[in-house]
Amino acid sequence: MHRRGVQVLDLRLGLVSNNGELIRRPEYFTAQVQQSLLTDYRAIEEIPYAPDLDAEILILDEKEAVPRLLLGEDRVVAIGDFTALEAGVRDRRYTLFGNLGFLYRYVVFGLERYHRVHTLHASAMVDEATGELWLIPGPAGAGKTCLLLAGLARGFTVFSTEMTHLRVAGEGYRFYKGSLFDNVRVGNLTHDFPEALARLRVMLPPVEDVWATKIALDLAPVQASRDVLESPPLRIVHPKVESGRTAAVAAAIEPRERLVKLLFDSATEKHGQTVLLYECLPVPALDTVELAGRRLEAMRALVERADIRGAWTTLSGPTTCLEGLV
Repeated sequence: MHRRGVQVLDLRLGLVSNNGELIRRPEYFTAQVQQSLLTDYRAIEEIPYAPDLDAEILILDEKEAVPRLLLGEDRVVAIGDFTALEAGVRDRRYTLFGNLGFLYRYVVFGLERYHRVHTLHASAMVDEATGELWLIPGPAGAGKTCLLLAGLARGFTVFSTEMTHLRVAGEGYRFYKGSLFDNVRVGNLTHDFPEALARLRVMLPPVEDVWATKIALDLAPVQASRDVLESPPLRIVHPKVESGRTAAVAAAIEPRERLVKLLFDSATEKHGQTVLLYECLPVPALDTVELAGRRLEAMRALVERADIRGAWTTLSGPTTCLEGLV
């Protein structure tokens, strides 16, 4: 058996398999490509494999085996012909280690279960002049990337492109820096936010259709100056960005119970989804009643304690997504 230890923030996991290449593929762990876990998390750190890790994922690669997943207390067993599945899968994001696959979701679950770190499906940026953290929760396609690019054009820095981590403890709260790669449409850079492109100083590849092509964009050169933010003042934006729309319509999120629900839903989204891997292996939701209750109390505490300087929903076009907010 081949063994590997990995760490994401405080979560320490063991990866074990009879196929050593499967648990070390650069495309999932280190490469700057769309299916990489680096579009979800800031880093997948290498640590020694040891018996006292938080949990273990055992992958048995067996020729012609029917794929199945067994979820235990602190151990997951995946069985299947993963050599064939990896060779034949069309969307490499939905694999065991793809950025929308199993390990991605298990990290969200494990951080909350073992370390009380909640993971919101939210981008985040920092106004270094004021110290404010702009938190941008929203599902896929909502327009989180447009808000980030608009913020870059205004001089903000990137704190997370996709998943933002939070721990509520004592009398305060703490945010941890998330992923710094983002899958961005080339057209958003060339047409909507040329100022952000100029600030990044990147050379884009030649493509036939800028709106049909996404690239994994490295935003590390414009990342926030701090990796951990202790009880920062907050601005929260729940966006819906639609191409072709001109003026923005922004509305305050009131009362506070609505804001608690928004944050709870964002922190629950990746717990509560059932996902299909390799187009044949269903993975059920990983949430529990206990974790959900703990998560709700954390979001209530955040809303009660935080210096929230604005919370809005906004309906806008790409280039007007910050209108009425700053």
